[in-house]
Amino acid sequence: MSWFKTLSLLLLLTVTACGDFRVRTLSDSEYNEIASIQVATSSGRVGQIYTRQLKDQLMMDPGVTPTHALNSELSVSSASTLSVVGSSSTLKKMTMSVSFTLTNLATGETELRDAISTNATLGAVSSYYGQDESETQGQERLARLLADRVANRMQLFFVARDD
Repeated sequence: MSWFKTLSLLLLLTVTACGDFRVRTLSDSEYNEIASIQVATSSGRVGQIYTRQLKDQLMMDPGVTPTHALNSELSVSSASTLSVVGSSSTLKKMTMSVSFTLTNLATGETELRDAISTNATLGAVSSYYGQDESETQGQERLARLLADRVANRMQLFFVARDD
C-alpha cells in the first residue's frame, strides 16, 4: 500500500508544479506585430518551401505595413553514414540549420539573432533513385519543420517582449 501513497504523492506534486503554467492566445497587438514581419525569400526549392511555410505560420497580412524584417539562411549537411556493429547500412543522417535575424525597420536595430537546427535519418531504400528521392523529401520536411520552429520563436519573442 505504501507504493500507492508514494505514487499519489508524486502525482499530486506533479499537478501542483504545473499550476503556474499559463496557456493563452495571442493578443491583438501581438497578432498585428507578427503579421507585420517582412520575410525575405530564400533561394532554391528548399528555400521556397521554407519561406512559404514561414509566411503561412506567421499569418502574414499583405495589407499591413511591415515593421520588422526577418532574414534567414538555410544550410544542409548529410555526410554522416549510420552504421551498426557487424553490418553496413545506407542510412544517412541529414542536418538542416537555419540562422535568422529579426531587424526593426524603423530603427535598423537587430532585435533578435538566433539559430535552430534539426536532424533526420533517411535513405532506407536500396535503389539509388529511392535514396535521392528520400533525400529530397527529407530536405522538404526539414524545411517545413524549421519554418514552424522559427514562427514559434517569433511568437515567443513578441509575447515575451510585451509581458
